[in-house]
Amino acid sequence: MKQFPFLAALLLQSASVGAADLGTNEPHPFEQPSSAYLQKFAKPGEKTFVYERYDARGGLFQRDVAQLAEPVQIKSATERVINGVTYRLRGLVACPKPKITYKAEEWDCTKAVQDYDDAVYKSRAFVVLCKTLVLKSQSGVPDAVSCFALVGAGNANDPYSVAYDDDSMVFFEMAAIGRNEDGKSLRPDLEHASNLGKQFQADEAN
Repeated sequence: MKQFPFLAALLLQSASVGAADLGTNEPHPFEQPSSAYLQKFAKPGEKTFVYERYDARGGLFQRDVAQLAEPVQIKSATERVINGVTYRLRGLVACPKPKITYKAEEWDCTKAVQDYDDAVYKSRAFVVLCKTLVLKSQSGVPDAVSCFALVGAGNANDPYSVAYDDDSMVFFEMAAIGRNEDGKSLRPDLEHASNLGKQFQADEAN
C-alpha cells in the first residue's frame, strides 16, 4: 500500500477520514462523539469503558462507566469482548472476503482485523465507548453496538482524537455493510467510508 503508513495513522486518530471531532458534547445514539465528550470519562492511570443505551427516540436511557479490567478481545471483524461480555458491531457482516490486502500484503481477514484493532484498543485507547439501542440485553445474544475509542496523549505531537471502530472495519473491507430484505443499507452512515475503502483498495492493486 503506497500510502498505508500515513493513512493508517490518520485512521487510528479519527477512524473516519477528516472526522475526528464532528460529534457533539451531548450523548447521541448515532453520531461519532467528540474527543472532548470522551475526555469527560478519562481517569488518570486507568482505562475506562463507557456503555450507553438509547431509547427509540434517541434519548440516553442508561449509562454505565467501569474500569476496563482487561484488554478488549477481537474475536472477529464484528465481535468485541469487553470486560467478559461479547458485543457485535451493528449492521455489519464480518470478513466478506477471507483474504484482504493489508500493509501491502495479503492477509487473512480476521488476523488483519486483530492486528489493526489491537493497535487501537490495547496500545492507544484509554476510554472506550460503545452505544446501543438495545434497552435490555438478551441472554446469549450480543448487543448490537457502535464502538469508539479516545486515543492520543493530548499534546501537540499526539492530540486527542476518536477512533471509530465500525468505520475502520468498513473502510479496510474487513467488514461489509449489511442489507435488509429490500436490499437497503443497514448502515447508510458508513456508505461513504465503504466508497473510500473501495477506491483505496483499487489504488493499492495498481
